[in-house]
Amino acid sequence: MSSSINFSILATFILSSLLFFLPRTIIATLEPNSPKLLKNACTGYTEGWNSSFCLEIMKSHPQIVLAKDLLHLTLSIIETGLINAIKTQIYIEENRKENIQESRRALDQCHNLYDHIIGVYKGALIHVKKQKLYDIAGAEFSMAANNAEYCENWLNIYDTIDADISSGNQIIKYLSLSGYNAVNDLMIADWITKRM
Repeated sequence: MSSSINFSILATFILSSLLFFLPRTIIATLEPNSPKLLKNACTGYTEGWNSSFCLEIMKSHPQIVLAKDLLHLTLSIIETGLINAIKTQIYIEENRKENIQESRRALDQCHNLYDHIIGVYKGALIHVKKQKLYDIAGAEFSMAANNAEYCENWLNIYDTIDADISSGNQIIKYLSLSGYNAVNDLMIADWITKRM
């Protein structure tokens, strides 16, 4: 009896260790727990929206792919967006120090905008996870997407070409607008549940 318990504990440990240590690319090829959740989150309402690109971004992040419901999807998008925003801001900070004056102005603006993006993602995390203020989180997602767009505009105004910052802006924009869709679906589902 005890050897079967030990075997099941060992098997559980090995399985969870494998899942934890699987390379990101392997996990990203897994099918989402709920493809419909990701598809709905990647439904675009703006001109130039690329749903396939959105799904590609979402599927490249294991915690998003493995989300089991709207709440976990929304939280995963927030956490992934926060990580990406911090990485982009660090990159901007490093490049700000070594750039010429014209480029530095754009980078300063982007740095400030990413301060705000990080703040609204942190706020969205609290509003979704602890307070269930989904409408406020939706507004925060919208602000983050707008700020990423503003950063891109500042780069264009000062003729600053930086593929890494532009890529960070695009990822934040898609994560934010997908998060907006997910949190709105979550708000509707929560409202329906409360009415039952």
